[in-house]
Amino acid sequence: MSGPDITVILPAWGEAANLNLLLPEIRRTLERIGVGWEMLVVDGGSGDNTPDVCAKWGARCVTQKEPGYGGALITGFEAAAGTYVATMDADGSHSPALLETMWPLRGPESVVIASRYAPGARSDAEWFRKVLSFILNRTFRLVLGIPAFDISSGYRLYPRRSVPAVIHSRQFDVVQEILARQHYAGYRVREIPLHYRPRRFGRSKARVIAFGKAYLRTLARMLLLRISLPPAREAFSGEADG
Repeated sequence: MSGPDITVILPAWGEAANLNLLLPEIRRTLERIGVGWEMLVVDGGSGDNTPDVCAKWGARCVTQKEPGYGGALITGFEAAAGTYVATMDADGSHSPALLETMWPLRGPESVVIASRYAPGARSDAEWFRKVLSFILNRTFRLVLGIPAFDISSGYRLYPRRSVPAVIHSRQFDVVQEILARQHYAGYRVREIPLHYRPRRFGRSKARVIAFGKAYLRTLARMLLLRISLPPAREAFSGEADG
């Protein structure tokens, strides 16, 4: 028996209230698209009723194996059964309705990013997070040669087989590492505009200083990876749309 067409992976830590609103939205969206699906919540030891909320809305809940956001994604990738995986924040900042635009753009060699910086996008984040994010994204784009406006967006859709076999990052910088490895492996990057909204309930778990340090470590590691690749391999990569 074949698996679902898509697995939506949601790393979560204390997000039961948000998930109770988000999961039914995701479910309705996937049913409108008309695909075989599964919702996979990776619980990082929440201590709330996240498992009950998952059961209520038909989502599978797995326990995170390694610490950090990167550890949560790795756990999700290992548990996912879908041909494609979509990663999405569990705090309500990513609109599930955008999956209807992302799904038709999918492809066996494509990575689709819901971007805060593509033409037509909008972000309601605090100003200092906007500035930090813009600087980091610009730096990654120029230094690593990744053709994307938003390299740190966690809202993405790509083939499960495109997930790198080796992932070093365990914090929020994991999204840059994954994209860099996919790009250098020849996957085409496509972007659509995202309206990034503030979380519905609770407080963000990201810490700006730790966030920046982790990004710089990953930048150095991915730069070494880029330098080590044959020129023809990098030239095979696609270009971002938009």
